[in-house]
Amino acid sequence: TYTERNSPIYQQDSDFEVFVDPLGSCHHYKEFEVNALNTVWNLMLNRPYNDGGSEHSGRIAKPGDEHYYEVTHQKSATKVLEGDLNNPKGGATWSIEIAMAFRDLVAHSDRPIDPVPSPGSMWRINFSRVEKKGVINWTWQPQIVWDAEEHRYRGYVNMHLPDAWGYLVFGEQRQPTGPTQGHRDPLWPARLAAMNIYYAQHQYLQLHGSFATSLVELAPLIDGEISKCFQIDIETTEDKARFVASVRPKDGDSVVSVVSVTDQRLVLVSTAGSVQR
Repeated sequence: TYTERNSPIYQQDSDFEVFVDPLGSCHHYKEFEVNALNTVWNLMLNRPYNDGGSEHSGRIAKPGDEHYYEVTHQKSATKVLEGDLNNPKGGATWSIEIAMAFRDLVAHSDRPIDPVPSPGSMWRINFSRVEKKGVINWTWQPQIVWDAEEHRYRGYVNMHLPDAWGYLVFGEQRQPTGPTQGHRDPLWPARLAAMNIYYAQHQYLQLHGSFATSLVELAPLIDGEISKCFQIDIETTEDKARFVASVRPKDGDSVVSVVSVTDQRLVLVSTAGSVQR
């Protein structure tokens, strides 16, 4: 039913959604929503809602405002393939084609990033199909994260868990498409361990009113099978209201990649002391 650009489409219409995090940092990620009428809503989240994040879009702000975000090079089109829209006697089948510009997706990133991805580059991405005002929500990559309270991994109906999204891997130009089983993020185990600490810390905060200062304090809330593979260091502010956890391999490689996560779910990777992605 929505026809005005940057309307909150999911609140009323069935839609298709795309989420992209070029840095894999869980911050400044982009969201695209579209309904069958090709009405689109583009927005950016400075960080997930659960971490105090907020919408940045042309729906709530004007150019020049702090919370303004808009795309300038995106193209989209929809087509009804079968049935009629808004027909109470039967639904419709429709398709969507989207062309997203790299410059729109990397805009406002808080770390340098090449606007043209090189072959082998990996971005985080997910897709969602929302129907019946959110009652039905299909996702391409299930939103499965660590539940520290229940001490298990479980799924959530929440697209704003960017650490649980899948991967978009860039290939060579005109490279034939095919199976991608060989494409794996070599830092995925360390990322998983870092997010394990993140969720455990927030459960610890609920229980004790402050963040833990050591892995020993978090032991009952973490997945030991993951954490035992890494050296994990936790730093907190003096009042224990903020934290940074760093995860690095226990082996003695000369080049070490360190994955860090903050209490606001900012995930960064550093190599030899320099932030890479």
